[in-house]
Amino acid sequence: MALPGQILEFFQPSWTVLLLGFLIARLLINKYGGNLNSIPGPFIAGFSNLWRVLNTLLSNPAETQISLHRKHNSRFVRIGPRVVSISDPNLIPTIYGIKSDFKKTKFYSLAELWYEGRCTPGLFESRDEAYHAQIRKPIVNAYSMSTILEFEPAVNSTVALLISKLDHLAASGRPLNLGLWLYRFAFDVIGEILFSKKIGFLESEADVESIMIGIRAFTKYFQLAGQIPIVDRFLLKNPLMLKYGPANPIVTFTLNRIRDRVACRANEGQTERDFLERCFEAQAKYPEAVTDRMIMLYNFDNIAAGSDTTALALTAVMYYLLKNPETLQKAVAELDCAEKECRLSEYITWNEASKLPYLQACIKEAIRKFHFFRILPETCSDNYRHASPYWPYPRTIRPKRRRNKEVYSEDCDSFRPERWLEESEERLAAMERANFAFGYGKRGCLGKNIAMLEISKLVPQLLRRHTFNYGLVLIGAS
Repeated sequence: MALPGQILEFFQPSWTVLLLGFLIARLLINKYGGNLNSIPGPFIAGFSNLWRVLNTLLSNPAETQISLHRKHNSRFVRIGPRVVSISDPNLIPTIYGIKSDFKKTKFYSLAELWYEGRCTPGLFESRDEAYHAQIRKPIVNAYSMSTILEFEPAVNSTVALLISKLDHLAASGRPLNLGLWLYRFAFDVIGEILFSKKIGFLESEADVESIMIGIRAFTKYFQLAGQIPIVDRFLLKNPLMLKYGPANPIVTFTLNRIRDRVACRANEGQTERDFLERCFEAQAKYPEAVTDRMIMLYNFDNIAAGSDTTALALTAVMYYLLKNPETLQKAVAELDCAEKECRLSEYITWNEASKLPYLQACIKEAIRKFHFFRILPETCSDNYRHASPYWPYPRTIRPKRRRNKEVYSEDCDSFRPERWLEESEERLAAMERANFAFGYGKRGCLGKNIAMLEISKLVPQLLRRHTFNYGLVLIGAS
């Protein structure tokens, strides 16, 4: 009877030593295997991706990586066993160009939506280029600027609603969280564009159907779990969580809007030609690509990604203007001049805003300075061994270029919109390439035009209507 116990007792120390030996060997292979050990970077980062998890949890990864590039004076910095941060504007076309063979990594798989028993990648998270092209083609025209400008009256009505809310707050003299109101504005605009109806954030002054909470919670999860993508299988995508976990509030909201539209089309026949209606038109033309499931994903992605990114961009522009009073005064002076010359409508149009050069420079500079999303990795292809001595071994890369001194001069850490007005056309083109907060090449963000329309219309309207001070206190309406 004692024999099994004696056997287990004999092998237990051996298994412990074996597992410990395996762990040590794995860490050493991570650190010294391949050909990345010659790349400078934090010593412990080469052993495990846990360094990146802690850096994401406790710090700002973008700032950390910029500091590392400057500390080591190197275009390449190793920040994981198979992860390299790159700060070289010349490699942008190689990595992101139309003919690039670089692929998205498993990092993006975390964003795949579990719906009706399976995961299906949308435009943002799709990693297969042929599949991405197939689902992008039917809907790409819906994101063109000419199409987006058709929604300008709807944006005007949302601007008017936000202004009325801020007028009321100005009369009360209370401080306000301007960032929160900009979030509400961005969500209501996307509701108008997608469904011809505001979602209701501004009117209710609340988080409608917990959409905002859902997006913020997933964004935090995405940033952390994305450092070690395999953990997603044991967390959000484990079988028990998928079966018994809470429903995604954005999915629920999107499905309800689609069902309402289907019923409306059946009863009334004719509806507004908004984004959802264009999805149905695309489905009639490309039925194999644009399934009912894909229509839900198109709209889900616009709510989840489009609203959040636009709100962050709006907040960044207002933050940097309020933080830099001299710049703010120049922007207001440009608006005053345009007002006196009768070049502005009651609600500033896209065309009018595009003719305010200093305002546009402020927008570009704020977007350059602010990191809207912390991590954007890609996977290297063996076809680009000529680009760097580190290419032959497949790895994840993270380009960093918006704070590159070679592109933006020695004062690249400063908020200085004038840089966009002073440089030569050749230098400006290089600055534009490096300033791709909305992506670059074939995987560029389709929603960029929506974001730029909202920013270009709302920011000048706020500046001409209200006076703010830093600390986000609304002083009053002019």
